Amino acid sequence: MIDSGCPVCNGLTRLSETCPACGASMEDCGSVESYCDPYGPYEEQETGQTAEGTAYTGDDQCIHFLQCPYCDESTMYTVGRDSI
Repeated sequence: MIDSGCPVCNGLTRLSETCPACGASMEDCGSVESYCDPYGPYEEQETGQTAEGTAYTGDDQCIHFLQCPYCDESTMYTVGRDSI
């Protein structure tokens, strides 16, 4: 079982979004994090503490880049890392 991470990146679920411009099914091109830093997904996540002392990762969301194969429209979609 996976304790944390993006359910889409880990293959637990699939994004199914329609293009706002033409209505076709958009393709998931992967995490934006992969485009910005190719080693980012493999690096250890930084953790911190809130004022109350509760731990947080600061990276509880994974942003995916979606693109329409027909009209080339693109958009970003936010996935909760711990949601299935």
